[in-house]
Amino acid sequence: MFAPAHRHIPGQPAYTGHNRRTNTATGSSASSSPYHSSHRSAQQAHHFTRSSHRGSPVPDYSSPADSTQSSPRTGAYSPAPSSSGSGSSAKSVRWGESDSDKECRISTGSYSVDSPKSHPKRVLKYRRLHAAKAPSLFDEYTPKIAASAAIDTVLCDLITCTKNFKAPSSLVFAGSIMQLAKVEENRPFIDQLGKYQKLAQRLAKIPTHGDEQLKDKHAATRAAISRALSRMKGHQIQLGTKFIRTALDELAIEVGMCVEGFVYPRQLNFAEDCDDDMELVQSEKNKSFIYQLQLLASFRAKLMNIPEYQNEKLEDKRWAVGDEIERNIERMKSHQLRLYYRYQLANPQHPHRL
Repeated sequence: MFAPAHRHIPGQPAYTGHNRRTNTATGSSASSSPYHSSHRSAQQAHHFTRSSHRGSPVPDYSSPADSTQSSPRTGAYSPAPSSSGSGSSAKSVRWGESDSDKECRISTGSYSVDSPKSHPKRVLKYRRLHAAKAPSLFDEYTPKIAASAAIDTVLCDLITCTKNFKAPSSLVFAGSIMQLAKVEENRPFIDQLGKYQKLAQRLAKIPTHGDEQLKDKHAATRAAISRALSRMKGHQIQLGTKFIRTALDELAIEVGMCVEGFVYPRQLNFAEDCDDDMELVQSEKNKSFIYQLQLLASFRAKLMNIPEYQNEKLEDKRWAVGDEIERNIERMKSHQLRLYYRYQLANPQHPHRL
């Protein structure tokens, strides 16, 4: 059908958004229809022309105090028309008279009359602000702040060092369980002990300047390092006792298996013209017996090389293994002595010493 035609009134701008609101308030319409008479259209045009020269009633939201005194920062603003003719989510806002040459572009919904302008040099302002808050090098609290920061660094290094360490499942000991052998298997554990000791040395060099809070912080950090070292020592003892128990069990099994297979010959060959008549000669008849004596001697040496620890169960186990070794050695010597007496009786021409 027919689209409504709009009259263009001379002297009025093409944009009639403001006039449409004004005529609506006065009860008139700015549009005309071809179905109305020309007289009525002329009256409406005349009435529209007179109404357009009136000031639109603007609600007054200002308080009485604001009507007498206004701020230079509060100025009228108007939305800039879009060049494309379509609505845009961004608006161009012109600020007050004092800085009317500056223009800021904001998005819809984020505008406020009292919104501050962004600082042109925000990074420099941030640096100046923090520089102002930084303590002076000549302030009496500066050494204390530095000491507190140093303690914090030691504590952070302690936490990192502890988290990154993976406790080993076994260690190699030398002499005692508190003495670690210098082997590759023990290197991570030994290095971790060294790190804790270095942290303790760093902490000892940090002064407290007589401040009670620093003293408490220093003592708490020192206690944390001590606890870490104690845990390392406890783990070392735990692995040490495990090492001793395992070594004693393995030695006891080895001794028992070897003793069960010992052979006690009926005759032995003894050396002649020797200071020790009990000395056995290297012969095929004496070979197994000599080997068994050497084997028992090696078991005794192994037992002596196993670290000792003041633990009742471990001491009982050590005594049992050692007693088994010594009993078999005495048994071998007794058998050797009986065969020697038999040898002397069979060969009376060879004097013997008892």
